[in-house]
Amino acid sequence: MSERIYYGGEILTMESELYADYLIAENGRIKGTGKGAPPASLAGSAEKIDLKGRTLLPAFLDPHSHLSACANRFLQLSLSGCKTVGEILKAIETFIAENAVPAGEWVLASDYDHAFVKGNRLTAVLLDKASAKNPLVVQYTSGHMGIFNSSALKILGVNADTPPMEGGVIEKGTDGAPTGYMEEADFVSRLQQVPMPGADKLLDAFEKAQEMYFSHGIVTVQEGLAVKELLPLYQALTQGSRLRADVVAYPALQDFKAYETAFPASLKAYDKNFKIGGVKLISDGSPQGRTAWMRTPYLNENGAPEKDGYCGYPSVSESELVENVRFSKERGLQLLVHCNGDMAAEKFIRAQLTCGDPATRPVMIHAQLLGVDQLDDLKRAGILPSFFVAHVLYWGDVHIKNFGFERASAISPLRSALKKGIRFTLHQDAPVVSPDMLETIWCAAERRTKSGKILGEKERIGVLPALRAVTENAAYQYFEEDTTGTLAAGKRENLVLLSGNPLRTPSEKLRDIVVERTIKDGETVFRR
Repeated sequence: MSERIYYGGEILTMESELYADYLIAENGRIKGTGKGAPPASLAGSAEKIDLKGRTLLPAFLDPHSHLSACANRFLQLSLSGCKTVGEILKAIETFIAENAVPAGEWVLASDYDHAFVKGNRLTAVLLDKASAKNPLVVQYTSGHMGIFNSSALKILGVNADTPPMEGGVIEKGTDGAPTGYMEEADFVSRLQQVPMPGADKLLDAFEKAQEMYFSHGIVTVQEGLAVKELLPLYQALTQGSRLRADVVAYPALQDFKAYETAFPASLKAYDKNFKIGGVKLISDGSPQGRTAWMRTPYLNENGAPEKDGYCGYPSVSESELVENVRFSKERGLQLLVHCNGDMAAEKFIRAQLTCGDPATRPVMIHAQLLGVDQLDDLKRAGILPSFFVAHVLYWGDVHIKNFGFERASAISPLRSALKKGIRFTLHQDAPVVSPDMLETIWCAAERRTKSGKILGEKERIGVLPALRAVTENAAYQYFEEDTTGTLAAGKRENLVLLSGNPLRTPSEKLRDIVVERTIKDGETVFRR
């Protein structure tokens, strides 16, 4: 590659010197930035890239999502546009007919959320009306729960005598038979038993998923729970050089050895764009699904605490949590722990304080109901929270019903964390919501629900710290602060070109900014 010089727009370096007038790069690395006119010595030799008044930033890094799940969504029926049970059943029937799905073949549907669908909650009996000849699973948007039809239940061996797993739920009717609805461990374990699509289909879907991330200015993507079933797929992707994004994978502890053996050169370092970042543990569920583990009870339909004191539940035992923390310390590996509820957060903080190592940069994934009163201990434990602040937009109104307005307003306490000097990141948990960083920045600055309510005005933050959360801080989370996250000499030429400057755009207009171009190591991977 020849030298390239970017000029003619605003360049946000995310360094202490925030703005530059030009950027020089060569061979996929930044040589430097500067003020004023570019050096005259480059006038004849360098490739000149005129920004035409647009804004250049470090490319975004995805602090938490599920690349394989995003790929699978391209092969599944999305129910996101369905507003009634009837529309759902019709969509399933149409999908089976249009795709000529043979009898006996599994059908997967996603993006279901009962809170936004009129009519009775889906059951196996209802789903049988749409797919009696095909085993079917409908997955909630959160990924923590779903419904199987009767054919699927039979194949999976789930009946009236099947006990729930620890950290799971199998709902049963008054007759003792399973309704088809399952939560957490019971749902996830059965979902993993569903046959994967053919290799060619999956590889093509991965291409589409990577393109989706690139279109949002993201070049570093997370595989937020690398299960052993994905091993052959990632072997095929790396051997075939089909990973164009940088992918950071976090296997569960029980699968870590298999990944370490299969990818020895990828442990904490990229090899063919694939890196094993550490280990992952899911400690509780979903706040909108009322499975997040809370310190205080959920509210009932009348706005009063549940009479039985229901607070959700943990997905793992405390001993398993401690085992993961100790393993992280012993191996010098980063640990990511899914904690939505404040009780789940409390248990992780205590375990980390007792037997963890802050140098491993442990991450609390989601941290939605993390209490302001827990922030000092979280900081002392060296835990980086990665907030799913887009929840304010997508499920903020549901959280008000589940927790009351005051508690819901404290969800994702960004400003409180900022005031205490806690470094944090922001994510979308894709495919739960689209990996749209500009929308997430808007959510952090505006904190508006779907109904237009401001939820947590005191926890709003400015655009600049929100941008740092998905650039500089995200690079730090991945131990990549020396190579990416800001625009400085020696760092990778990972760039995103935006139609406007987020720092000069009114916060309510942030979602109008579009990604014009995404560059990874000097190569354009997306252009609008």
